[in-house]
Amino acid sequence: MNLHLYYCPGTCSFVPHVALELVKETTGQDFDGTVINLKNGEHLKPEYKAINPRGQVPALIVDGQLLTQVVAITNFLNDTFPKAQIFPNNTMDKAQALSMLAWMNNTVHPTFTRVFRPERFGDEAGKQGVKEMALETFKGYLSEINQLVSKGQSFICGSQLTPADIYAIAFIRWAGLAGINPEQYPHYVSYAQGISNLPAVSRIMEKEGIQLKTFVGK
Repeated sequence: MNLHLYYCPGTCSFVPHVALELVKETTGQDFDGTVINLKNGEHLKPEYKAINPRGQVPALIVDGQLLTQVVAITNFLNDTFPKAQIFPNNTMDKAQALSMLAWMNNTVHPTFTRVFRPERFGDEAGKQGVKEMALETFKGYLSEINQLVSKGQSFICGSQLTPADIYAIAFIRWAGLAGINPEQYPHYVSYAQGISNLPAVSRIMEKEGIQLKTFVGK
């Protein structure tokens, strides 16, 4: 099988990137990758839109066929490579992990988009208000995750790594970039450090050139 991931370092494409690394680690199935630089607008250029007309990352090409969206890609990899155990085998445990991932993907992530891209959701007069409201809402979600991992557990859903854990790494990194001091969420930080130290996660962080700690304020 030929797998090719189009991704941008540090974005939500980090989630399927790690999932692909888990597949490689457990099954030997390799994959290729191409960086799409969102900052310089590569995702909007005709060359990339010919690959993914929506101009988004991640995009996974599977034997020439396009697959998009974090939830769909990770679920496909889990079903195709069950040995990788991207999701739990137990039906309810998998449903719970998918539920957590879907919440992160359709609620937490879009909220942060309003922090970094408020111009998409308001005019010049209103975008600051959009950003400020979204920032406070995002902090609430960080507090929720902090509470979810407050018992010192290794993973956010049950007894194994799932894509939700990988997404959680992205959120705490984004928080620092937005000027939120992660020390406000000590359980979250401790949990995230443990996830980032896992071999497959660590390798992709190194490959993407990203670090867990992004906060540079006081």
